[in-house]
Amino acid sequence: MIWWLKARAVPQVLATMCATLALAALAHGEAIPVPTIIGPSGSLLFGQILGLLPTVVLLWGIERGDAMAEEVAVRPARPRTLALCLAYVVVLAALATVVHALFDRPDVLSMARNSIGSLGAALILRALVGPGIAAIAIAALPLLCAAAGRRPGGSAQPWAWPIHPAHSALALAEAGFLLLVGCLLLLWRRRPAANLLALGT
Repeated sequence: MIWWLKARAVPQVLATMCATLALAALAHGEAIPVPTIIGPSGSLLFGQILGLLPTVVLLWGIERGDAMAEEVAVRPARPRTLALCLAYVVVLAALATVVHALFDRPDVLSMARNSIGSLGAALILRALVGPGIAAIAIAALPLLCAAAGRRPGGSAQPWAWPIHPAHSALALAEAGFLLLVGCLLLLWRRRPAANLLALGT
């Protein structure tokens, strides 16, 4: 089991998670400007985009194993991968809640929510088009929402959950729904429906 955790880069995931939580707490409202399709230029909080880092590391760790060998192994691989993803969600949510409770840092809550939602989106795309496209797509997701997900008045569109305020129940529900669908696809599909980045190899 220890070997399996090391093979899935769990130490690197934990280190990235802790570093990202610290950065989100230190950022405290800092934002980067993002050009928008409608209205004036908008912004994207660092906390809203930092959550991508541990998610991408987790996705990379999941793909480090030999999928062909694990499918015929005695111990089922996909339930273990699901357990790893859920453990990541629980630990991240718990740490973010503690940091916010101690230091009043809503950016940390945004980071955790966006990381969890991005994981769900990544698992969905992983099942459909492969892990390579999944990592690229979730990296672009917050920027796309910041560019096209605001109303003329500046408020976020209902579907643009990564740029909603930290305490948005709608954004949390959407992130949770993506995670649920992603976990179901993780258990259901053995291989991507179309691994686009592998077509030329």
